[in-house]
Amino acid sequence: MSGVIQPAVRSLISELNNLIGNEIVVKLVDGTTYTGKLVGLDLSERLTLHLVLENAKNQEGRSFYKVFVNGSRISEIIFESRPIFDPEEFGRYLTTKLNIPPSSIRVIKEAHAVYVYDKFKITENGVEGSGALANKLYSVLQEYLELKKRGAQI
Repeated sequence: MSGVIQPAVRSLISELNNLIGNEIVVKLVDGTTYTGKLVGLDLSERLTLHLVLENAKNQEGRSFYKVFVNGSRISEIIFESRPIFDPEEFGRYLTTKLNIPPSSIRVIKEAHAVYVYDKFKITENGVEGSGALANKLYSVLQEYLELKKRGAQI
């Protein structure tokens, strides 16, 4: 592929990047299974994906602080639960909840983030920025996440 990453590979990496910080299951070609928090990934020049899991367990229940998985050994990567935070949905929620003009909200799906006035970055982990509006955005984020956890349609 001579240094150019194809769109399908770019999409795969984007999807995996969205899983960072979440618990996943990694099955290896030899049948070994690890469940842990995805904390890092790397795509080598040969397009081999390497993963780092934290607080991982194998199928026998043995615990490991960190597991570095060589991509050539990966058979499957499984994410069992759907993410609660949907950046596009949250952007619409902000528009209705705080009357922020849609033109002032930018959703970066690949980063799993919402930017407000290009000054505040909002992810499922919180709000980057400070001041009264940042505090209000944080309150709305907490409200949104609570509604989502209860299974409410937004």
